[in-house]
Amino acid sequence: MLQLISKLQHNTYEKGEYSDEQARNIEETINLIKDFPWDTERALTDIQLTGPSVTIQDSDLNYLKLGLYFNGKFCLYYLDSQNHLYEYHASTIDEAYNLVRDFFEQKLDIKQFDKHLFNIGNKPHFITNDFVYRVKPSKIVLTVALISSFVVSSIYFRAIAGQSSTPHPAGVIFLFAAIIGVFIGGLVFIFTPGKKQYLQISRGNNLFSYGYDEKHIILYDKLNIQEISYYVSNKGWVSDLKITFKNGSYIQPENLINAQTLLRKFPKALNITIKQVNQTLSGRTE
Repeated sequence: MLQLISKLQHNTYEKGEYSDEQARNIEETINLIKDFPWDTERALTDIQLTGPSVTIQDSDLNYLKLGLYFNGKFCLYYLDSQNHLYEYHASTIDEAYNLVRDFFEQKLDIKQFDKHLFNIGNKPHFITNDFVYRVKPSKIVLTVALISSFVVSSIYFRAIAGQSSTPHPAGVIFLFAAIIGVFIGGLVFIFTPGKKQYLQISRGNNLFSYGYDEKHIILYDKLNIQEISYYVSNKGWVSDLKITFKNGSYIQPENLINAQTLLRKFPKALNITIKQVNQTLSGRTE
């Protein structure tokens, strides 16, 4: 009997986050849909591509995603292998079952679906993300290079300010500054502490993994977190995020993931103490 990959997405999950992903036949898939807590999650979610749903994938990388819609209805999203997105609103769950069966039997009538005019950024809502974060050398090198080249250029033009003509064309100076910046950026990355860090974390899963390098990865539980503290500059930048556990140990993932993105991995329902420290030119104040 034909089996297709199916997977679940709950209202606490983020884009690309799925669970219970495995191959199932049509009856197993229908039972998976029947057992899904639609009524419980309906009142706690917005109607969008990422939300409480069951997603099915065929061998040609076409996807059928059954989610919630307004007024007790259900929405079926069909994404073909060419990234064209279609949408159909089923009045009852039984009507949705019939469309799922048609998808399994490769006779789904797309003509009854409404086609989306814009097809940008759809696929990440259907494919599974591993949510693994590592330090990106290019990001560090580029950031340092831009800052360094700006400083070098500024120093040069300040030094020649007031002269009737510059000793060298501006283009040559900018190129020279860029080369120096890339060199400095490379050196900074070489001596960057924790450049071999590993982090695997998603919003809907309480378990996450972190290691200062990939040889020493430890599994953590969000429920064991005592406090998360972070610093905010006067320009609103978030940095130096520190996760402290109830046993007194802590981790400080750096340069792996945007701190604000990392904070969103911890839902308010976990009741974790979030401590913000304001950072000013004169120091840090809570």
